[in-house]
Amino acid sequence: MKILIIEDDHIISDPLKSFLKSNNYIVDVASDGEQGLKLANNNNYDLIISDYLLPKINGQEIISRLRKNGNTTPILSISVCDKTQNKINLLDKGADDYLVKPFFFTELQARVNAILRRRQPISRKIINYSDLELNLASHEANRGKQTIYLTTKEFLLLKLLIENPETTFSRQAINEKAWDEASNHFSNVIDAYILKLRNKIDFKKPFLIKTVSGRGYRLGETD
Repeated sequence: MKILIIEDDHIISDPLKSFLKSNNYIVDVASDGEQGLKLANNNNYDLIISDYLLPKINGQEIISRLRKNGNTTPILSISVCDKTQNKINLLDKGADDYLVKPFFFTELQARVNAILRRRQPISRKIINYSDLELNLASHEANRGKQTIYLTTKEFLLLKLLIENPETTFSRQAINEKAWDEASNHFSNVIDAYILKLRNKIDFKKPFLIKTVSGRGYRLGETD
């Protein structure tokens, strides 16, 4: 799951980002409304958490512009203002929920879970390809009788590949779809994670993680 935080106060955004990442979300952060709107328009997010009072473009205007452009990404609006009319205005503009600052992260997590349950179809807990299976709940993989333990980034990378078998992903696509905006897809970081994942997955034939020269990587059976 990929979340965008639009918040100009680093005292809030930094620990919030850390909290969400610790719960296995991929997180981008924008420090003003203009940057937030640009990221929201150029990336596919599962949820946007936006402050109301922001530099350049406020939260209400962000919601209004996104909805007018047909962007249906769920939006959780956060604000120090607890006036009923303010909540009504934001919900009328297209916010999915409203949370008053200060808040406990546990409450925010509950709101996030509720929004995502409403907007996401029920997915399978196990995804299979060939003799490989990925457990979305435990973040473990199995191949044959062997259990494969994955780090968070290895899990997100394998999840992208196994949900889209025979599809070639460039380094940039992997960065955007599986990781986060801040990652440097021009470095060898993605290559290193592919190598780590291949060492765990491809311990027997058929090998499943294929390098497509000049294009990227895909999941598919090879000898």
